[in-house]
Amino acid sequence: MAVVSGGCLCGKVRFEVDEFSSGIFKCHCSKCRKAFGGASSAAALAPSAAFTWRAGEAGVREYRAASGFLRRFCPDCGAILPQHLPVYGAWWVPVGLLDADPGIALEHHIHVASKAAWEVLDERTPQLPEGF
Repeated sequence: MAVVSGGCLCGKVRFEVDEFSSGIFKCHCSKCRKAFGGASSAAALAPSAAFTWRAGEAGVREYRAASGFLRRFCPDCGAILPQHLPVYGAWWVPVGLLDADPGIALEHHIHVASKAAWEVLDERTPQLPEGF
């Protein structure tokens, strides 16, 4: 896979990914719906060593809910940003931030037990009631 670059809406925060360790997964939990303002989030995992910040990392802000739910975001445009998941040895990367097609496909719908009642999922992608 070629290196894929990405960044926030205003361009102040930039990063690169050398490879992904998962396909794309869409999370349908209520927290992702609130954070993304839509039906779900779409992300993929990148091994820790395959992720590099290129600009703006020092300014990244965090919001942590009482439940422990964490989101990192750009302080200027508010775009949700990648976050490190030490338990998985990986970075969670919102694929909507990528500048080009990462060459990976939608692999799973997760937390479908709590998806919005109005959302209709495709029938060919595996649906997991909870996370992985």
